Parts: sequence; C-alpha cells; structure tokens
Amino acid sequence: MSSNNQTDNLISRVLNSIFYKSSLGKASRISKNSKSLLALLRNALNKSKDLGVGGVFDSIRTKVVTIGSLVKAYASGEYRDIELKSLIIMIASLVYFISPIDLLPDFLPFLGYADDIALLTFVLQNMREEVEKFELWEMNKDIN
Repeated sequence: MSSNNQTDNLISRVLNSIFYKSSLGKASRISKNSKSLLALLRNALNKSKDLGVGGVFDSIRTKVVTIGSLVKAYASGEYRDIELKSLIIMIASLVYFISPIDLLPDFLPFLGYADDIALLTFVLQNMREEVEKFELWEMNKDIN
C-alpha cells in the first residue's frame, strides 16, 4: 500500500470516527462564542508548543498557527469573510487536535499524532482558498 493510500485511509477513518463527529458538534457551539474560540486557540497553541521541536512538530505548529490566525481574526470580529461551514471545519480540526483521546491517542509513541497531522493537513488543503483569501486580507488590512 502506498503512503498516499495509507494517508487517504487514515483521513477517511478520522472523518468517519466518533471523535471527529464529536469535534464537529463542539465546533458548532464554540463558533458562536468568542471567549470559547480564544480559549480553544490558547489550548491548541499551548499543546503545539509542548510537543517538541523539529520536523513533524514544527509542521503541526505551523498548521495550528495558520488555522489559529484565521479563527482569532474571526473571533475578534475583524474578519468575517468565511463560510460558516469552512469555519466550523477549521474549529473542529483544532478541537480534535487538542483532544488527547482520539482515533490514535496522543500517548502512543510515534503514531499518536499521525491522525492529528493528517487531519490538519487535510483541512488546510481543502480550505486552501479560504486560507489564501484570509492571508491576502491580512497582508492588505494595514494598507487600508
């Protein structure tokens, strides 16, 4: 089995898991409350910092910061040019990430973060247009 098939299989398993479905439900509630959004971001950033440094950990941190920047701008009311469905999917990926018990529990050596990385990567790839639109807004916001 190629690594692409393994990744696709893992993503499929994550998206169909009770853990991700629970994250979506929580994300819907969290999306309506700025304080909850900011608390989620704090938890996700803290977890990404506590993971370690190098390779995979730097990759996770970059993904969390990218999604987090957009969600923070949304929570503050600065940025609202995003479809609610896309926002909820991004929030769900952070909820899933901070949960230590998910499809592959975080305490499993080497494997524990594979599902988190796969989900964050999948979300960023599928939300590329939303992220690019946000990054463009972010670059231009100080000009106007």
